[in-house]
Amino acid sequence: MKRLLLASLVVAASGCSMFSDDGPKYGRTLASLEAASVPDDLNPVPRVELGEIEKSYRSALEVALDPEIRHKILIRLADIEMARSENRQLTAEEQGEFFDGAITMYQELLELNKARQGVDDTPTNERILYQLSKAYALDGKLDESNQVLGALVSDHPESDYAAEAEFRRAELAFSEGDYALSEKLYAQVMARGKETPFYLNAVYMHGWSQFKRNSYRASIRSFTEVLDTVLVEGQPSEEMSNSQKNMAADTLRIVAIVFSYIDGAETITEVYNNLGLRHYQYMLYMQLGDLYLEKRRYRDSADTYRHYVKHFPTTNQAPDFSVKAIEVYNLGNFPSEILPAKEEYVQNYGINSEFWVQRSEEQRAPLKPYLRQYIEELSSYYHSRAQALVTADAEYKRLKARGEKPERGELVKPDDALPVYLKAADFYNQFVRTFPQDEKTPEMAFLMGEAYFEAGYYPEAADAYEAVAYEYLDKKRGGEAGYAAIITLSKLVEQTQEQTQAAWAKRKITSSVNFADYYPTHPQAVAVLTQASEDVFKSGDLDRAVILSSRVVAWQPEPDKNLRKTALLVLAHSQFDLNVYDAAETAYRQVLALQEANDPERTAIIERIAASIFRSSELQIAGGDKAGAIDRLLSIQAVAPDSDIAISAQYDASVYLMELKRWDEAENVLTTFKTRYPTNSLSRDIPAKLAFIYQESEQWDKAAAVLAKMASDESDPELRRQSRYLSAELYEKSGRPAKAIEQYRDYAHNYPQPFGLATEARYKLVTLYEQAGDSSKRRFWLKELIAENKKAGDSKTARSNYLAAMAASEFAQDDYLAFNRIKLNQPIKSSLKKKKAALDTALKSYKGVIDYGVAEFATLANYRIGEIYRQLSRDLMDSERPQGLDELALEQYEILIEEQAYPFEEKSIDIHAANVKRTRAGIYDDWVKESFAALAKLLPARYGKKEEALEVSDALF
Repeated sequence: MKRLLLASLVVAASGCSMFSDDGPKYGRTLASLEAASVPDDLNPVPRVELGEIEKSYRSALEVALDPEIRHKILIRLADIEMARSENRQLTAEEQGEFFDGAITMYQELLELNKARQGVDDTPTNERILYQLSKAYALDGKLDESNQVLGALVSDHPESDYAAEAEFRRAELAFSEGDYALSEKLYAQVMARGKETPFYLNAVYMHGWSQFKRNSYRASIRSFTEVLDTVLVEGQPSEEMSNSQKNMAADTLRIVAIVFSYIDGAETITEVYNNLGLRHYQYMLYMQLGDLYLEKRRYRDSADTYRHYVKHFPTTNQAPDFSVKAIEVYNLGNFPSEILPAKEEYVQNYGINSEFWVQRSEEQRAPLKPYLRQYIEELSSYYHSRAQALVTADAEYKRLKARGEKPERGELVKPDDALPVYLKAADFYNQFVRTFPQDEKTPEMAFLMGEAYFEAGYYPEAADAYEAVAYEYLDKKRGGEAGYAAIITLSKLVEQTQEQTQAAWAKRKITSSVNFADYYPTHPQAVAVLTQASEDVFKSGDLDRAVILSSRVVAWQPEPDKNLRKTALLVLAHSQFDLNVYDAAETAYRQVLALQEANDPERTAIIERIAASIFRSSELQIAGGDKAGAIDRLLSIQAVAPDSDIAISAQYDASVYLMELKRWDEAENVLTTFKTRYPTNSLSRDIPAKLAFIYQESEQWDKAAAVLAKMASDESDPELRRQSRYLSAELYEKSGRPAKAIEQYRDYAHNYPQPFGLATEARYKLVTLYEQAGDSSKRRFWLKELIAENKKAGDSKTARSNYLAAMAASEFAQDDYLAFNRIKLNQPIKSSLKKKKAALDTALKSYKGVIDYGVAEFATLANYRIGEIYRQLSRDLMDSERPQGLDELALEQYEILIEEQAYPFEEKSIDIHAANVKRTRAGIYDDWVKESFAALAKLLPARYGKKEEALEVSDALF
């Protein structure tokens, strides 16, 4: 019976073996194939019996002479015997030996070929050996079969039968437990390449042989090659054959067993980091985790799943592994591990993860059920946890305040709850963003706002509350959320820095208005709107403040008195600032009506009414009704007596009276004002205004007197200076020169700056002293003009230079006259010396005038210098002659005088000629004309004709 079983085993496809649960399974075997259905044969071929075929071959053998043909016939006869033996075996009811005849015939053929060794065309033995080994195997003679197969491989290593022969030998070695030999033989099959149909099975069994020898790491390479072959990347599982699926499943299971023997998941990662990552690698981790789970090794199972997630967090399979780990923790009763694992799931695959970002909406769909469950659980847990921490801290402080010494327990510090609140808020936030259309989202958004608020994260809390109130329009929590948003925004306005405060205030206003619009029946709606109107007013949006405060004033049912009063104040203030003063006055009067007589704000409201009238008068003025505005301004005194506004109004009325040139009324209002309010700062300006009124009404003496007093009394040095000068001018204008000199003199002595005005004051004194006939004082101020101009430096002006040149020319004129008064008398030497000294003085003075560079005085100086030389020439010619000269001596003396006088005349001509050349520069004043006239006398032949324009030359001077 054993031999029949072994024979049947060999008949099975490709030498497949049957093993226990831990043995190899190839996939489909002959036994697993469905029974073949034979179609109806419409044209049956006549059946030929083996005996008839054998008879034909034997007849052919008797007549065949060719050795090759005879050899082929003998092989056919042996094959016929082999087929007959197989038929006998299949139909036999008892075990026996059925292949002796075939074995004998194949052995004879081997002997025949051996005898013909070296003869041409002798066929090889490889097929004969193959058939012989098969016959031995079918007859249960496995050792003999194995020997023949060895001979086949040894003698014909390149034969097409060699691979199968080696595979059969390896199978036999494996079945007999000789795993070292089977590993070697399977390796030899593998060495023949992937073309052989036995390659994949050889690799698979090679791995099993290594596994049986405890060469676990070595077996992984073989099993990996099998998986690489049957698990084609990109091939859907439904396209795999059953044999591929079975081989893949068996290989994955044995690989899982291998890795469970050598440190599990860590080894998977290590091995494939060396071998190279595989697309099916996740199956190895999953198979290993499932294997641990079967054996109830829950911790190992969960660790395996999480190991995969840790090392391959972005793969599509990672979320499934995370879920598996959570399920295993639950099965294994590890409650402390479940929450962190769920949190890790949300962190790895939730909306904030890179995993989520890189997936399409379709790919995210499988994640969402788990995310929804886990986020809801985590947010609820952390929110409750934070509140418990706050409660515990409060209890600790309460007990400590009572003098007890409580233990703080798990609390480390009072703000331990903060990060927990933030974690809860973050999970609420993820829920809202992940499931925006979920029916639970409004509730989660509200709870997010609560968590952020309790953590002190007010911007985030406000966002959450407003979303519930105005985006989700949640009927259950909308009003509560809207009011909570306003409270939160109020805290932000109070606590933030100045640079961001305005933005939060603006947002609070918007939220408040939305609250009143969306939830008008809420108990706090009108109070919120009132506060919003105040905030809008403070922000400067006056038009909107009017709208909001008007809504409160018109609110039904009528709001609380204080709220109404506040709204009216906002309305009045806004209208006032919008220049709608009549409406503002009306609103202020309504506020006044709501106030008690002893209300501390009553005075302020009265002043605002007065201010409205004041501003209304300003509009009248802007509209051209200045006269009407004056009456309005003066009436304010009756509304708010002696108030600041009333005082300003009276003062302004005087200004407008002045503008209307109603001088007497203006003077009356100003003098009344100064009498009533002598210490008021505005009274300081009244003297100036009165001075102006007196000037405009041509009361010069009064104006000058007021200004003179101002010049003494005013505290402002600049105003004193201006008043002094103006007073001097007005005294001069009023015909009181003595008073004018007094004021100008005081100004010139005390106010050197501005330099230009100080110069004019000196000039005025020169003029006034000239009019008064006081030449001594006049000459003093002429010298001051010269001296101060010289000291002025950068402050010097064209005007000051001109006046200095004028003053210098007057002093030069004195020197000129002194020169002319000296006559040349005998002794001539003595008088000539005096004349020469006067000449030098006069020339120096006029040259100084020229240095000022003022054309008017430069031409004068040039003319005078020319005249000085002409006069000197004439004086020499007209000088007194010595007494006692004879006629000849006198003649010689005359010649000598002429020779002395002539050069001076020539010099005079040159200077006058240079002066007249200024006409070419556009200068043709009286002194140029005088030079022309002098030249006409000196050179009548040339200058006695019509004048010609000459080029200007300053070469001489």
